[in-house]
Amino acid sequence: MNLFSNNPDFFPTPNEVIEQMMLGEDYVGKTVLEPSAGSGNIVKWLQLNGNCNVVACENDPTLRKLLNGVCPLIGDDFLKLTAEQVSHVDLIVMNPPFSQGTEHIMHAWEIAPSGCTIIALCNSTNVNTTCYREYRQLQEVIELYGCSEFLGEVFSTSERKTHVNVSLVKLYKQADGEDEFSGYFFSQEDEDVANQNTKEGLMPYNVVRDLVNRYISAVKLFDEVMAASTQINKIAKIEEYSLPIYFTAVNSEDRSTTVTREQYKKELQKYYWNVIFRKLNMEKFATSKLHQQINRFVEKQSNVPFTMKNVYSVLNMVIQTTGQRMRTALSEAFDLICSLSAENSTAGETWKTNANYMINRKFIISYISEYNNRYPAPFVKLRIGGNKDKIEDICKALCFLTGTDYNNMESLSHFVYENQLAWGGWFDWGFFRCRAYKKGTMHFEFKDEKVWMMFNQEVAKERGWCLPQKNKK
Repeated sequence: MNLFSNNPDFFPTPNEVIEQMMLGEDYVGKTVLEPSAGSGNIVKWLQLNGNCNVVACENDPTLRKLLNGVCPLIGDDFLKLTAEQVSHVDLIVMNPPFSQGTEHIMHAWEIAPSGCTIIALCNSTNVNTTCYREYRQLQEVIELYGCSEFLGEVFSTSERKTHVNVSLVKLYKQADGEDEFSGYFFSQEDEDVANQNTKEGLMPYNVVRDLVNRYISAVKLFDEVMAASTQINKIAKIEEYSLPIYFTAVNSEDRSTTVTREQYKKELQKYYWNVIFRKLNMEKFATSKLHQQINRFVEKQSNVPFTMKNVYSVLNMVIQTTGQRMRTALSEAFDLICSLSAENSTAGETWKTNANYMINRKFIISYISEYNNRYPAPFVKLRIGGNKDKIEDICKALCFLTGTDYNNMESLSHFVYENQLAWGGWFDWGFFRCRAYKKGTMHFEFKDEKVWMMFNQEVAKERGWCLPQKNKK
């Protein structure tokens, strides 16, 4: 049976794409609606990986037969579904027809109950262009209530192939009125678990609770102040004459722009998420290359409602991914050393294509020091920019490897400036003996042979290489 012949919009979702869709979301044990279930890929993944209670819709009669016994069907055409029919769902997860992506996402937003999370794939054109009114409406909803992420041609190697660029949309529908902030704090049972899990964790429980409380209090006070300012302006203004000054909320960067309640709430939410990530100090051991990845993660996470449960979900995610991030930092540091000079590794100039090579105990970094013949400096001076940040990246990776606190390590720039070091003389800094030359290079040698070998062995393990256990000259 050819499931694709009569359904041009049927593109089964690959498991790796579903994993991307659900990353960081609280879906285990929840009730989920799949509005365009197709052959059931998303349904089966949620049941298997999250023990979810999934209900679905599917318009295609042939595909509906495949879903028989897989999950309950609550309708054929999702676009005819009402809010009453989905009032019990916690999440709406879908890969809607590309030809109706915007329509399906907006309908999901309209009928979703308070507290519901909407996770959807769509053609990237829907979130990147403004040529159609429905596209602009979707983009406005995303701006205020969620986020979008470009995934690329994720169906180019799937069961049914297409080279359409795909984006992931996430929307968070919060409650209104008195119920708006219900669920933002833990129950007593959850509070006890959180306290127990964070005694030696990344962030104390009382700090998280205080930040969430500040956020909620500020939003509530915003409502009171805006109501008062509306009353002040109404009292002050004489109908036939324009008022020279108004009370209102404005954007901190552009004071001519009036801020609505939703804009204020969204910006404040992003602000507190950034506070969380600064307190986590996620960039403590991150190399320059990893900074970009972390910044994208922070930007994406800042659109998620600032509840205690969501904060702790992120804390758990950070803990689980720290090891991999640090191993990536070690590999980047290894490649960096090799790339700066052919003398830095046992592979020489062929290091990029060779395998099972090591960095040497002594290595050279160019374009790091600076000497001006017109204004000769008697002491070592580091170049502004250059490669000094790269050696800092290497030290961050080594701190992770050895369990050293990077906060206790003085930056190379500050160390050189404070100690007035002579050109061509050896000095100790961090993990290295160092020597700077007027031609712009600096030589480094691992002080501890064990650290040097650990570095090579850890990268070899990450890449599946077999390196000798002892030093080979």
